[in-house]
Amino acid sequence: MNLFFDFKCENNHVSERFIDDSIETTSCKECGLPAIKMLSTPRIHLEGITGAFPGAADKWVKDRAEKLKYEQKRNSQDL
Repeated sequence: MNLFFDFKCENNHVSERFIDDSIETTSCKECGLPAIKMLSTPRIHLEGITGAFPGAADKWVKDRAEKLKYEQKRNSQDL
């Protein structure tokens, strides 16, 4: 399966490659020396309380506010 991995050569060049997960070394894009797959930190951020992605909570609040606004408008028209 192809995934994104960071590779680092002995000249400390770091590059990202979309490559098969079984590959451990490749050539450096800058100098051509062998580059070894690095263990990288995940690039995701979860909301601290719920564990959801930050945008998910914001989207829920926005959608809920729009729904309440719609319901209030509809209820005022029914009167």
